[in-house]
Amino acid sequence: MNDTSSWFVARVINTVVGVIEVILLIRIALELLGANPAAPFVAWVYNASAVFMGPFFGAFPGVQITQNSVLDIVAIVAMIAYALIGWLLIELVTFIFSALRGI
Repeated sequence: MNDTSSWFVARVINTVVGVIEVILLIRIALELLGANPAAPFVAWVYNASAVFMGPFFGAFPGVQITQNSVLDIVAIVAMIAYALIGWLLIELVTFIFSALRGI
């Protein structure tokens, strides 16, 4: 194994985590702006992000800002969790590839 392999795996992990983070961030922004959930794009974002928020649903209540605006604490917690998981995976990949290089 070489450095290129570990770099490639780390880039893939970063890309996947980045896409998840962007989807969750868009969800947070739409909820803060009080977007209409019946709109096709908003519904798509909510459905796509629900998959990633599944393990965290019900952990914290949303904070009502105005009548239509909500700060989704669960989405923020999910973003932090996925960032940490991505970082841990990259550290694990780096460790494994460096161990394999030493063999």
